[in-house]
Amino acid sequence: MAVKQFNLNNGQRAERKLLVTVAEWTETVGTTTTKVREILGTRTEDSSIEYNSDIETTTDILGNNYTDLNKTQPQQTFDPYLVLGGSKLGALLNDIRRRNALSELSQFTMYIITLFTGEAGAYDTEKHTDCTITYDSIGGDTNVNFPITVYFSNKITTGTIDSMTENFVFTPDVTI
Repeated sequence: MAVKQFNLNNGQRAERKLLVTVAEWTETVGTTTTKVREILGTRTEDSSIEYNSDIETTTDILGNNYTDLNKTQPQQTFDPYLVLGGSKLGALLNDIRRRNALSELSQFTMYIITLFTGEAGAYDTEKHTDCTITYDSIGGDTNVNFPITVYFSNKITTGTIDSMTENFVFTPDVTI
């Protein structure tokens, strides 16, 4: 498999806005089910995907160190995640909170889009299914803050998206 190079000029740094996380879920109204998506990060100043690696290090009788990476448990926190008008995800999470319907928090598909690899019409994307989004608290001083944490499932399909719009089309990579 060929490694794709960054689509940046030589020495140019990738801006944070080139790493985008999108939440997706289904919404049913009557007999119609639709996919709903929202880009995460509005009004959030800093958010990184943390991989939380499970690492085991051993030393043999000769003094050589060996490291095994058993798994990663990626997660991303959005704090602040303000209660903002027009946020369908915020409204959904608040409804789940009010009803204490915790099982509904694990029904999200998440997309990690790296706009610094690929090209317009084919941006590299990871699709994670069966992810969990938790609300960490609610409140604040001047504005209502509703920080959330995304727990990625590691059920990953790699591929590309055709555009950075809410109705993008995800095309899985062809595997042999």
